[in-house]
Amino acid sequence: MDETISARTLDRQQRKAIATNCTDRKRSLDALHVLEFCATAAAPGRETDWLARVRAALEALDDALGEQERNSAVSDSTLSDIEQEEPRLRNRVIQLRRRHRDLHLRVRELRSQLDESTASEGIDFADIRRRLERLAAELRYQQAREADLVYEAYTVDLGAGD
Repeated sequence: MDETISARTLDRQQRKAIATNCTDRKRSLDALHVLEFCATAAAPGRETDWLARVRAALEALDDALGEQERNSAVSDSTLSDIEQEEPRLRNRVIQLRRRHRDLHLRVRELRSQLDESTASEGIDFADIRRRLERLAAELRYQQAREADLVYEAYTVDLGAGD
């Protein structure tokens, strides 16, 4: 991971928290890429397989987002450190956590809806893909906001080396 360090020197715990944050963000993004790949596969005539793959990929994204949410809530996480050490950024941390929680809930809701549907019911592939596109856009927006916040607090580029 290439880091740009400002005059503020990061301690060992902050570096570890930033590394965990980067790992979490990458895991979520990787799960999203798999989901997008599965969702864009041909569906007509392969409804059962298509739905099973999308469900599995959505479950992986749900798991990744859950782990990211848990890791960011602990007291020694990057977001917790920013919240404590940079009071001017506290509201942005709170907003970021709230948006992440909302996004995670939307993923769970979609999972639940897909788990209740069967291929024989006539799945609306276009609608599912559209909803997944919105989730993907929101996740990317969320990750960019988080990267900006961490950079502003520490002057560490989370995107470097990705």
